[in-house]
Amino acid sequence: MIYASIVIYKHSLEELEPTLNSLFASDSVTKVILVDNDKSTWAKDFLHPKIIYIKSPSNNGFGFGHNLAIKEFAGQSDYFLICNPDIIYNFEDFENFFNFVKTRPEGLFLPKIIYPNGEDQFGARLLPSPMNLFARRFSKKLALQLDQQYLLKHYIIDKPTFVPYLSGCFMLFKSEVLIAIDGFDELFFMYMEDIDISRRCAEKFGNLYCPQFSITHVHEQASYKNRKLLKAHLQSAILYFNKWGWLYDSSRTRLNNQCVNALAKK
Repeated sequence: MIYASIVIYKHSLEELEPTLNSLFASDSVTKVILVDNDKSTWAKDFLHPKIIYIKSPSNNGFGFGHNLAIKEFAGQSDYFLICNPDIIYNFEDFENFFNFVKTRPEGLFLPKIIYPNGEDQFGARLLPSPMNLFARRFSKKLALQLDQQYLLKHYIIDKPTFVPYLSGCFMLFKSEVLIAIDGFDELFFMYMEDIDISRRCAEKFGNLYCPQFSITHVHEQASYKNRKLLKAHLQSAILYFNKWGWLYDSSRTRLNNQCVNALAKK
């Protein structure tokens, strides 16, 4: 029923094992596609009935890697999971999440994303303005203010609800929807591609945030610590706003209002 795709880049088997074990334990996950964006010393020889290995011709980015798997295998599955290599979950929780998803008409689904200590990562978000993203990089004080709205911290989200931007660490798509929106935009090498694909799905098919279920994301904000990754993040942000609009973005306003108007304030 579900094919899962993981893009790896210099990841060791030890790093990936918790995620693989979670996926292997899920009866609904039929195949796990490892897309190697580097030259892994272990992945091509890793044997498991669920594993499919794809060697990317070159490291052309996160979206490019997942698209290799989507183009070849999404048509063979009912649902397609875009999964980061640092995800952990209880298989019973995941099966409950999936059983709920199967009753819904939307195209993209996300459970609540938490840190290992149980803290909320706020994976359900509004579509960002340029100020949201640049403040988060360069003005902590302003970012704290803007994040209250951007991360929907002002609102009670305790039941399934439409959210225009769902975090790219664990995106469960209906396969036919993922094919219809043509996967990721490969102009984005790294960062912002999840916002782009999430809003395209929200526009045509609908997104659903499902806070009654949760998975753990061992998340490190690498672009905050690495200048090279920070540069990549800024380049992707410029690409994103060039595509969708900087100050004027009517679909951003409409989709954000659709979300906010359905929520109650705390």
